[in-house]
Amino acid sequence: MVNITEEHLHHMARRHHATMQKLDGIREKYAWVRGRLAGTVENMAGAWLGGTLEGRTAGAALGPLPINLGVGVALVAASHFDVGGDRWGNDLQNFGNGFIGSWAAATGYAFGKRWKETGKAFGGGGHPWAHPYENGWSAGAPVAPPMGPPAGPPAGPPIAPPPAP
Repeated sequence: MVNITEEHLHHMARRHHATMQKLDGIREKYAWVRGRLAGTVENMAGAWLGGTLEGRTAGAALGPLPINLGVGVALVAASHFDVGGDRWGNDLQNFGNGFIGSWAAATGYAFGKRWKETGKAFGGGGHPWAHPYENGWSAGAPVAPPMGPPAGPPAGPPIAPPPAP
């Protein structure tokens, strides 16, 4: 039978304490990684949800604000007014930044598309900031030909079918 003495118990308690201190040190050392990773995932999720919301609602707006921008502004405002407290405040801000990022990506896409198609960086018509996916070009604005392979039969000699066995 094992005889555990008081000295042995104190030794085990000291070892446990030392192990827990090392574990706490490791947690503190790498806590920033967990925080940044969570922030990145929340931003991406907010952007994805913002794009999904914009696609599902066909770019609808509440007054002058597109819905994804409005949701993003509301979430960021809630985080600044400490609605989520210490526990959820950063999460609200990250999701809000993602929603705002989805709006910024949509407007950037619309700006680049109109620039390509009209040849003008500014003055190409439409309202890319409020309605990024609408075709709002000016009636007289030049439009570039569509991108992609040319329509019609393929160039070059016809390909002969393989010989029959």
